[in-house]
Amino acid sequence: MSDRTLLIVNRKSAINDELRDAVKAMQKEHDLDVRIPWSRKQMRHDIDRAASGGCTRVIAAGGDGTINSVVSAVLRLGIGTDVAVGLIPLGTANDFAKVCGVPEEDVSGALLKALTGEARPTDAGRVNKKYFVNVASGGFGAKVTATTPDDMKARLGGFAYTLHGLSQLGGFEPQICRFTMDGGAMREVPLVVMAVGNGRFAGGGFKVTPEAELDDGALDLSIVSDEWQGAPGFLLRELFRREGEEKEAAIYRTFEHGVMETDEDFYLNLDGEPMVGRRFEISVLPKALRVVRDA
Repeated sequence: MSDRTLLIVNRKSAINDELRDAVKAMQKEHDLDVRIPWSRKQMRHDIDRAASGGCTRVIAAGGDGTINSVVSAVLRLGIGTDVAVGLIPLGTANDFAKVCGVPEEDVSGALLKALTGEARPTDAGRVNKKYFVNVASGGFGAKVTATTPDDMKARLGGFAYTLHGLSQLGGFEPQICRFTMDGGAMREVPLVVMAVGNGRFAGGGFKVTPEAELDDGALDLSIVSDEWQGAPGFLLRELFRREGEEKEAAIYRTFEHGVMETDEDFYLNLDGEPMVGRRFEISVLPKALRVVRDA
């Protein structure tokens, strides 16, 4: 019998027959409890109660947003290095699963890996008082993610973001953002799209921060500025490069702590979860988590 494990299932994923069958099969040999929380507050309560009862592993079954919710709960409870986090990718994009080497088409295999795989020290990111484990993105990409229709995502999966992005390209205007990183000089950028990556992929497989590592104690910043104006092919090329293709961002650097400020409301999404503000303090939390993943 394996260590005590809690499986947190996204409500939409609870009707997944393959997941149900896999859970029933694994419960014969593993101490696996299942919860389907209705809110982040309930999820945090479920995880806290399980950890207090000796649970040493929490598995998130759902998309990147579900993983973000589980990671955020674990960090807020202060148990990031005590309780390992595993994942079963059942969402639209599953970008963090790509970084972690978790199979997307094999639910049973992903569950087995989450139950028995090695949990490795993993960094996390924080923006003001919120957390992310994969990518915090803003500008055009955040707008696309936030406005892509649910029915389109259900039909097309990750490609829905690409298609919707193409339809929105003509009406987007750059936004002036001011960046200060690791105590250096402030830099003002007319920003079109940005990503702060702990992981490498966002938006359904696009390599937005190709040099990012999950355990290097730093975050990677990738920015495309208004240099794209008059050359929309450049922006398309930058936004829609996929795994295995090099990305030539206008600005690319690593940092540990940074501040981003704007004069108007700016939309970010943290692992797909929306956030809005005008001042963002962004920091890496080195090895704050233990995540079941490939090296």
